[in-house]
Amino acid sequence: MFNRLIFDHEMCNFLERANNRKITSVLLHGMSGLISEEGNFICRESGSIDTLSYLPKSKYKVVDSKDPFSEGIGRVNIKFGRFLKKFLSKSAFTELNITDSEIEKFVNFFKSYFNSSIDDLKVVEGDDILKYYLQDNYFSPNGNMFGTLWNSCMRQRERNKFMKIYADNPDIKMLVMLTEDGQVRSRSLLWENVYEHGSDRKFKFMDRVYSVYDHDVDTFKEWAKQNGYISKWEQSAKSELLFDVDGSPTRMKLYVLPEKYDFNWYPYFDTFKFYNQFKGRFSNSDYYDFSYVLTQSNGDVEREREPEQDEYWDDEQN
Repeated sequence: MFNRLIFDHEMCNFLERANNRKITSVLLHGMSGLISEEGNFICRESGSIDTLSYLPKSKYKVVDSKDPFSEGIGRVNIKFGRFLKKFLSKSAFTELNITDSEIEKFVNFFKSYFNSSIDDLKVVEGDDILKYYLQDNYFSPNGNMFGTLWNSCMRQRERNKFMKIYADNPDIKMLVMLTEDGQVRSRSLLWENVYEHGSDRKFKFMDRVYSVYDHDVDTFKEWAKQNGYISKWEQSAKSELLFDVDGSPTRMKLYVLPEKYDFNWYPYFDTFKFYNQFKGRFSNSDYYDFSYVLTQSNGDVEREREPEQDEYWDDEQN
């Protein structure tokens, strides 16, 4: 009826990054004769790492009036491995020579991809921050380097010295998600003492999350919520004024006063980028006096060049 399988955004992201191009090509592009359309509108079942749900053919009539991904319309749950064997036709297995071993590896990759728990997170500090900033220690599934983690301009070994301000201040820590063999899957700076301009309020703040997989951001934000941290509303260097406070977007002008702030080099700052060198203050707002804007990737306090109108420097662009 639909000529191809329709997946939600989360599943499309997974399939685009999965480790078997034969299988993903069939699922994403609906090659003729290789799909058994037992149903459609496929998504991962919330709260499970190995279960999908789909709308069976007998329920297609609801598509005209309801969201086919919504609950209560007769969607069917199915284990991911069973889904592959049910929706890939016999021709797909024979013509593409898809083996049971390939199916098993694909299922294991699926489980690994979605296996994200706050129990997998740990807080590090000092020289461990420098260690986990290094791309040498980053997770690269099947040799692939993608996600915001691999786009960070501070990941290279020659730039590691720029992060000394983080390692040398005890009230700056980092939250990391590691794989079983100790590689960094996601990371985020933690600021323990954050102040609001013009008030006596004080916060703990989880900065921008850099991850291989986008859905890990939700795990980090859940950790922040459970541990009393506010976080960025959007994972971008362009949203330094907007914070997630108890699940609501809140604009605030904040600053930090690290004990040690006079360094030869400085990293790219996603949030506290407006640096007053005389007060040792790093703010997220240019409303207050500042000496430099710390959005360079070369460790310097001066811009490498002036941006064009309406252009912003972002970690992902350097």
